[in-house]
Amino acid sequence: MIKQDTVSKYLMLLAALLGFVNVHAAEVEVLHWWTAKGEAEAQGILEDALLEQNIKWNNFAIVGAGGESAVRVLQMRALSGNPPDVAHIKGPDIGEWAKIGMLENIGKIADTSTWPDFLPKIVRETVTFDGQYMAVPVNIHRVNWLWLNKAIFDELDLPLPTTWQGFFATANKIQAAGYIAIAHGGTAWQDALLFESMALSLLGPEKYKQAFVEYNEALLTSAEMIHVFEQFKRLYQYTDSSMRGKDWYQASQLISNNQAGMQFMGDWAMGMWNTQGKKAMVDYICIDVPESKGLFSYNIDSFVFFEKNGRKNSREIQRSFIDILLSEKFQAEFNLAKGSIPVRQGINMDQLNQCAHKSFTDFNNGQLVPSFTQNLASTSHLQNIISKIISNYFNNPSADAATTVNSLSLAIRAIKN
Repeated sequence: MIKQDTVSKYLMLLAALLGFVNVHAAEVEVLHWWTAKGEAEAQGILEDALLEQNIKWNNFAIVGAGGESAVRVLQMRALSGNPPDVAHIKGPDIGEWAKIGMLENIGKIADTSTWPDFLPKIVRETVTFDGQYMAVPVNIHRVNWLWLNKAIFDELDLPLPTTWQGFFATANKIQAAGYIAIAHGGTAWQDALLFESMALSLLGPEKYKQAFVEYNEALLTSAEMIHVFEQFKRLYQYTDSSMRGKDWYQASQLISNNQAGMQFMGDWAMGMWNTQGKKAMVDYICIDVPESKGLFSYNIDSFVFFEKNGRKNSREIQRSFIDILLSEKFQAEFNLAKGSIPVRQGINMDQLNQCAHKSFTDFNNGQLVPSFTQNLASTSHLQNIISKIISNYFNNPSADAATTVNSLSLAIRAIKN
């Protein structure tokens, strides 16, 4: 006769083995580039939420280059017939992957009929290709922020720069006091982000879209665009040459360390500062880029699911992944860490700080334009070419604005045609 405790031990062992099988079967490989402070904490929240549903996150993180490196790695994996299960893909790149039949139709995995009830139209359009949802949106970032170091502004008794004339006067005073005026990393995408912020301000939303969404050649080569490039280059003198080639979070650390007075960067920088214990309007201040009140350059992160032969993940696992991404609990916790605002409407905003509240208000009431530097207005391939032309101009003292706008127009025409 088998003793009761022996039976219990066998049952416990069997349960453990079954549990191991379940965890192993539910493993999901995810490609992303959320590796900086704030980003990593937000990614950890998603990883934990999945684990609660018995889904193990297999981390495929690619560091640096604003996602450019990750896209290259993804292309190599996909071409070799071994894409990850899930990837952080956004904007027009979603359509590029969908065109070649590599993505799962989200509507065949989960019930998307209620999405219009809680997702803004512009968010739904961003993850749609050929009338079908091909990605799951996660958050909304505002790109055109100007961040100020409150300690330096208080010390020098500086007013908030709301005009470009006021901005340059403020930058001069910060620099004269021995601080770095503009914290800037100096990679191509960061140079382009700096340009984008100024271009949206000087051109206005309609001309910005004509130039960098519709690629109107007459506007791209106009005297007005030449003026934008010339004004953009004035910013170079206020950056720190030792930061060339450094990533955005290294530049943001200059704000944390009270070494720099200002930074142009998306609100993922706020996510990093928040993880360091910095407080909005106490340690750092968020304001509109000069002469940009009511303008909102958006970046919407999203995930795609790859079609895979010999699929190892069930529809139930994919459905659980999607449900978590859009759940109220996850949306609140993730965006608090990421520095972004929820894609899902109706989320309790009480825990979000003043900067996030301003972002939420401006998103709902302002004039929205897709960020071309964050891959929301063009494919990553075109985005990288535009960014490199802008960066080469910014970092070359002898580069001419008129020549640069012609080069930009020709490069865009060559790719679009």
